[in-house]
Amino acid sequence: MDNAEMLTPKDVGKRIKERRNEIGISMPELGRRVGVNKSTIQRYETDGVNPNRRMIINGLADALQTTPEWLAGLSEEKEIKDEDGRTICEGEVLDHLNSFLDAVAKTVQPEIQQRFLTSTLCLLIDLFSITAQHYGRTLNEIDRLAEDEALKKSIQQYTIHVDDIIVPVYRREMEAPIEDMKRFLDGLLHIFDKGRTRVDTVYLYNILHDAQVRLNAANDSVAP
Repeated sequence: MDNAEMLTPKDVGKRIKERRNEIGISMPELGRRVGVNKSTIQRYETDGVNPNRRMIINGLADALQTTPEWLAGLSEEKEIKDEDGRTICEGEVLDHLNSFLDAVAKTVQPEIQQRFLTSTLCLLIDLFSITAQHYGRTLNEIDRLAEDEALKKSIQQYTIHVDDIIVPVYRREMEAPIEDMKRFLDGLLHIFDKGRTRVDTVYLYNILHDAQVRLNAANDSVAP
């Protein structure tokens, strides 16, 4: 182990929040995975968790895709590794990519068409990466609202349901990137069309370019 000394409860809480933000899930989602409500997760992150409470630590570690040792401060190795030394996320992605390459090699013989499919997948991955970043922005905004004391009082005073706050935030941030994904997939449908509905790879590249420009502008607007 990297560090034999356990963290204080408050420092464990900081690690819970750090890891939750890293993997891009909200407090309600973490609560769902652990089997508690959002206010309990908020208490864990703010007040902390005793690292000796193994049942809670183990449950949180599993939900956060990390190790109990890292949460408790007994190790600095936060990523769970498989027998090949890959993290869970790395392993899943690489397995899917290898499956794709194997399928393409077996079923699509012209090399130029293999390259087309591979390039298309790379564009789709890049586009999904942008969508994931928007999703992260959504979670950060939801967490910010959750900490807003004035908003909490308004929700209690006027009996506003929390979904009435969260859903508009999600839709506002995610509508454009989801539409980009739809346009991209619809463009693939029309690659071989004849006439005015036909599109080419430049059209697909432009979707990705415009999506990246929009994300950059959104990030610049909140930069300190």
